[in-house]
Amino acid sequence: MSTDYFIEISPEGPLPAYYLVAEHLWGPGCNIDSDGDSKTPDDRHWTELTLTLRTNPGLRVDVDRVSINPLVLVVRSENEAVCVSTASYIISVAGGSIGPTVCKE
Repeated sequence: MSTDYFIEISPEGPLPAYYLVAEHLWGPGCNIDSDGDSKTPDDRHWTELTLTLRTNPGLRVDVDRVSINPLVLVVRSENEAVCVSTASYIISVAGGSIGPTVCKE
């Protein structure tokens, strides 16, 4: 059974483009698989995102919408460092607030 880490975030401004989140986590040119509701690669108004590092499928992060107005997202990963880094990066770009890391079995 895997352990998931969750962090709720409340961004105030436009989010980073999804590929910038991947580059923040795994470096420029990282080989990723992605899914979400971004309309273009540079879209900064997405609300759902899944990133998986193809060279290590265990490194995956999901960002899902909890509410739209106000925008509240939950960041989830089996890897605590990936979860924290994703949430922190999004808030560093968009502003807003970040909740505590929660561990769920």
